[in-house]
Amino acid sequence: MPSNAPRMKLEATKALGAQVVLYDRATESREAVAAALIAQSNATLVHAFGDPWVIEGQGTAGIEIGEQLQSLGMKGPDLIVSCCGGGGLAAGLALACPDADIAIVEPEGWDDIIRSLEAGEILPVKDLLHPTYCDALQTPQTYPINFDVLRNRVSQGVSVTTAEVAAAMRLVFEKLHLVVEPGGAVALAAVLSGKIELKPVTAVTLSGGNVDRETFVQLLAQAA
Repeated sequence: MPSNAPRMKLEATKALGAQVVLYDRATESREAVAAALIAQSNATLVHAFGDPWVIEGQGTAGIEIGEQLQSLGMKGPDLIVSCCGGGGLAAGLALACPDADIAIVEPEGWDDIIRSLEAGEILPVKDLLHPTYCDALQTPQTYPINFDVLRNRVSQGVSVTTAEVAAAMRLVFEKLHLVVEPGGAVALAAVLSGKIELKPVTAVTLSGGNVDRETFVQLLAQAA
């Protein structure tokens, strides 16, 4: 896990019995660190977003969306707005809901998938030191399996600012009484800021509550 991951995420992972190995996002490659550990222990790599089973697992959120809409007597969704880092969730949703358009949202400065889709090839993040509170979405670049799914399915791709993310987190806290981490609020941030063109039946992902108390309070105060 990156050394700047939220403290509560690190502590919760350790509490589940995991051995956590830290690395520096800017100077070290997660893949290289993992490869070295695998060579030492003969372990099996389960990639965070570039694994078919992980993509399939995250895609079950799309199945749930469809089932919930049916229970309300609705068809769809017409559009799913997804938080996007490495592209695992967005690719899973695209596969689970083949009739829905997919819109992806990345943090400002970490919009490598949007740029990759525009260029027609996988491009890395320009600046690994670009500041963002969206730690869960700080992936240096996507994987071919994710890119191959998304290149044919993404209809819109936008990035959001810290201020827009903070506003979304505050709204979720005040109206839904939920704590959502910065990376999990980017899809809603794009909708609230008017950056996404909505359709009649639009689903918006809110994912993850891994945010330290100090960061959460700071961002909510910023959005006041």
